[in-house]
Amino acid sequence: MSRKHVLILLLLVLVIGGIGVVMFKRDTDAWSGPDKRLGERVLPKLNVSDIARIHIKHGKDELNVVLQDGVWRVKERGGFPADPALVSELTFKAREWKVVQSEPITEAQRPRVDVAPPDAKEGASTLLEFRDKEDKPLATLYLGKKHLGKPPLQVKGFDKGQPDGRYLVLGANPTTLMVVSDPMNNAVPDAQKWISKDFAKVDRIKRLKVDSGHPATSYELTREQESGDWVLAGVRANQTNPSAAVSATNALYSLAFIDVAPEIKPEELKEPTLISAETFDGWHYTMRAAPKPGDDAHMYFTLAVTGEVKASERKPVKDEKPEEKEKRDKEHEERFQRLEAQLAREKTFDKWVFVVDRKQLAPLLRERARFIEEPEKPAKK
Repeated sequence: MSRKHVLILLLLVLVIGGIGVVMFKRDTDAWSGPDKRLGERVLPKLNVSDIARIHIKHGKDELNVVLQDGVWRVKERGGFPADPALVSELTFKAREWKVVQSEPITEAQRPRVDVAPPDAKEGASTLLEFRDKEDKPLATLYLGKKHLGKPPLQVKGFDKGQPDGRYLVLGANPTTLMVVSDPMNNAVPDAQKWISKDFAKVDRIKRLKVDSGHPATSYELTREQESGDWVLAGVRANQTNPSAAVSATNALYSLAFIDVAPEIKPEELKEPTLISAETFDGWHYTMRAAPKPGDDAHMYFTLAVTGEVKASERKPVKDEKPEEKEKRDKEHEERFQRLEAQLAREKTFDKWVFVVDRKQLAPLLRERARFIEEPEKPAKK
């Protein structure tokens, strides 16, 4: 081989090698570029105090939680208050989300990890938007599949691992796929999940009356003192079944609801059973329970309360020490404040129709005969 041929061959090697280096550097930059964000915040400019609306959408399901007059409300439930814990959890976590993994992604690849548009036929994401008071987007995210961590050793049923993060794409950066260490389990467009479940607690009842319109399922219970025995109207005191009476009154203290029905007004309930309760605090509750058409497991329920919290002075305990007096005075004042807050909150429920579990109301909606104590049978001789 001549010297000329050797030089030409050497030149070709250098050219080809140079091209390879350029290609390798380009590929390396493409993959290592996004990785420079590891540990950085996903939404570094997000200011939680600027958020006035949370918008979540997946397919045809949509949720809008809006801040109105200082209260977070669920639009899809007629403006019923949202669970403040869920709102705080999502917004404050969003501010702290950090990138734990990132890589480039193309439009065609997005369905593979469910970060395609929320109305896409395949691989649809869950759209999460934070908006300001003028309804302008502060941040737009496309939430995809949950990232699964390594499965626990020797634990049957967890061979695929447990969710420890979430794939997502930012609307402002659609070519980068990221993973954050938060599965965002509550970021779903489920209005029932997002409404506040904090309900009334009808306590210290003095009189309870249930009127179904039928004598067999209507009754009235009263007691003179908070620690006294319940008496069923129409029978002697010793003839009242104490267990049935306590179950009925306890059902009102542990009231809970599953959902609200904004499409129905309280006055539109059909064939309601009227329930009224008077408490030792002087509050009067008026409630109605009605069948939910086509649903034997649940009932419609309404609640209204009237009354006021009367300020009172604590009666001093004999021979109490100064530190005991200070403690008891503080507890007395705190109870007064709790009652004020409770009554103010419960007075807001009168315009809503709630969906409750029928079993929860069962101790209230029973036959009058169940409240009558059966006489003891004489012992056999």
